[in-house]
Amino acid sequence: MSLAVQAEDAQAVPQPPQVAATAPADAQPQAPVAAQPETPAAAPQAKPGKFDLTTMVIDYKEYKVGDIVPQAYTDKTYTITEWQKRNLSAPDAGTHWAYINANYILITDEGGRIVKGVSGDIFFKG
Repeated sequence: MSLAVQAEDAQAVPQPPQVAATAPADAQPQAPVAAQPETPAAAPQAKPGKFDLTTMVIDYKEYKVGDIVPQAYTDKTYTITEWQKRNLSAPDAGTHWAYINANYILITDEGGRIVKGVSGDIFFKG
């Protein structure tokens, strides 16, 4: 088939009719919608790591971030001073790592509030 015949065939195909959008006779004109001001997005939260815990069991009771550990665990005997050797992040000012029930728990120096929990398996991270 020659190019001329192909061009004729293409021109012979009728175009679909264009449908004009018409409003019903009783429709009220609408004002354009004003753009809504964007609300600032929430600050992105840190993605939990592979070893991060959402709950911890201490003395047969379940605790979560924000809870206060029993007073006995705020004692220096549970404090981890060589956190680097255990693949833990540096504790923030006013906090320290404690080793409780085979897990590492970051707690506040004053009050023992749980800031973060990390599985004891992080020690074997290699």
